[in-house]
Amino acid sequence: MKRCFSCFKEYGDKYNVCPHCGQVELTHAKEPIYLAPGTILANRYILGDVIGSGGFGIIYKAWDSKLETIVAVKEFFVSRLATRAQGTEKIIITKKSREEFKYRKERFLAEARNMAKFGPHKNIQNVFEFFEENETAYIVMELLNGMALNEYLRQHGGNVDTEFALFVINEVGNALKSLHNAGIVHRDVAPDNIFICSGVDIKIKLLDLGAAKLADSTDDVIDIILKPGYSPTEQYDNSKNIGPWTDIYALGATLYMMLTGVKPAESTNRKIEDEVVPPGELNPRIPENLNNAIMKAMAIDIHMRFKNVSEFLKAVNGNRKVLSLEKERKKRNRRRFFSILTSLAAVGILILFAIGIIEQKRAEEELDPAHINIWYAVKEDSTEQEAMEYMIQEFTATFPNVDVELTVFSEEEYELALQEAVISGTLPDLFESTGIDPVVLEAARDATAVIESDQFAEALFLDQYASYYGESRKQIPLAIEVPVACVITNGATFVDYQSEYFSNVEDFGDVNISMDEYYQDLVWQNFTLDEYSGRDAFLDNESNTSPVMLSSTMVINEVREKLQNYEKEYVFYDAEQVQCNFIYEWSLGTGTEEAQKASDRLLSWMLGNVYQSILMTSKNNEGQIPVNPICFDTKIQTKNLTPISAIYEKFVF
Repeated sequence: MKRCFSCFKEYGDKYNVCPHCGQVELTHAKEPIYLAPGTILANRYILGDVIGSGGFGIIYKAWDSKLETIVAVKEFFVSRLATRAQGTEKIIITKKSREEFKYRKERFLAEARNMAKFGPHKNIQNVFEFFEENETAYIVMELLNGMALNEYLRQHGGNVDTEFALFVINEVGNALKSLHNAGIVHRDVAPDNIFICSGVDIKIKLLDLGAAKLADSTDDVIDIILKPGYSPTEQYDNSKNIGPWTDIYALGATLYMMLTGVKPAESTNRKIEDEVVPPGELNPRIPENLNNAIMKAMAIDIHMRFKNVSEFLKAVNGNRKVLSLEKERKKRNRRRFFSILTSLAAVGILILFAIGIIEQKRAEEELDPAHINIWYAVKEDSTEQEAMEYMIQEFTATFPNVDVELTVFSEEEYELALQEAVISGTLPDLFESTGIDPVVLEAARDATAVIESDQFAEALFLDQYASYYGESRKQIPLAIEVPVACVITNGATFVDYQSEYFSNVEDFGDVNISMDEYYQDLVWQNFTLDEYSGRDAFLDNESNTSPVMLSSTMVINEVREKLQNYEKEYVFYDAEQVQCNFIYEWSLGTGTEEAQKASDRLLSWMLGNVYQSILMTSKNNEGQIPVNPICFDTKIQTKNLTPISAIYEKFVF
């Protein structure tokens, strides 16, 4: 007898198709990394077909041979940290990934423990068991039939009527109330984590507690879990300012999406310039109070949001009147103003108070007299020096007490000059430090003041600083590099490829793929190649034999210069996670106290739009992707960053 790995009923050996459900017999895994159908876990669970996979796991349909029922088994599997040889069960973890894998596996098991606490909660997927096996971990859960809310919206034209939207939000809200009462913040509420169960009575389940965190946790490490459009700003800065208000923002954004069919703008962009259109303007059928409730839930300022989910649900259900954000801000400002007046007993105290504020503001804006040295190496024909001189001019105009001395070296001279400076104890106040001798970096000063600056907090990608640099705070990156495929589109060997993106090397067809040895770490982090050529096969301007080279954006200028006989396209890698690297790093020296404060402020300025919009968006530095969000604004950018703008939320470091 055979067992069907879809419905799990038994049938005769002579059949290749299940007579019960019509499923063609599964004899092997669809992907090499999947466990084969029929694999038995914990001497109990017989695995069947894969019903889902993502960045942190593979979900199998399975047969519980003890209770004789169908369940779902989620396997912890992070493809960038581990792999599996086809036909085997144990996973293979690279040596450099073991610590991160261990940490993330513990988080995976924490998800199981969190879910198990709520037992048969009608709005949270039930967990029956979790265990470790095959060098990884597994969660056994109830199998849900139906579809995720994002798929439901796609099938229903992007939005739903108000009655159904409120039904979903109330059900998810009930789940969140239970989580919050237990001190757990979900942190990943979004349409793809809300499941609509099919059946006689529609049930709504909140999925994926993998991102959930105890609100009062003292863990030093906080994973950054982001869903652009649904994640509030506090989730981007890796702060510990996470609480129920974080889930309320996401719940409001989900309701916004359901009623309008439009995903809200990313919260970090709203922080710069809030252009979110109130849902009532997109859908006139939305009542004013519901419109105000959604906008209040999605307020950038956490203090403007509802205090708890119950208050939010009362508002959206019409049981609590909600002012518009504009009226509420005016009301708060008026209350604050009269509070100040009441607390100041006399006009003389008012004057002193005002003078104190002015002096405090002036102290924040001014720096004490200081002389600082800046060193860096510059390539031939680079616009870096022009950008640096302009930025220093702007800086000294704002801080006239600071005198800046700029010293430029050739690439050959630079490292020797830094080594000599370490020996003599005269390390410059600010210097470029990408790829320098570790001895020099060891002598650099801690950059905590820059890391705590407003410019650092507003930058893109730097919320992943700690995961990339660990405990070291000696370097501040001003740019990133991104994996790219350089594609030749004419000549004897070429690829007819029209898209700006690719998701797999097979997208380019059966051609000779080159790997750029100069950037092989970045390439190997993102791709696995069985056979490949070196960069010379691609960069041969006379007799090119490879039409595609996997490399870094840093190679774009070189390709343009060397391959003048060919037409070229640069195609960006678009996957669930795109591994990138921080580049163009700067460090601080140990000068006087005044020089340290001035160089801290100057390095913060280099993260700002004045410096980055000149340097990072110039043709000479096309491979460097800026970390300042304003550089992605199509109104001001001098090179096309639009393709990257569409995928940068997937970048990991």
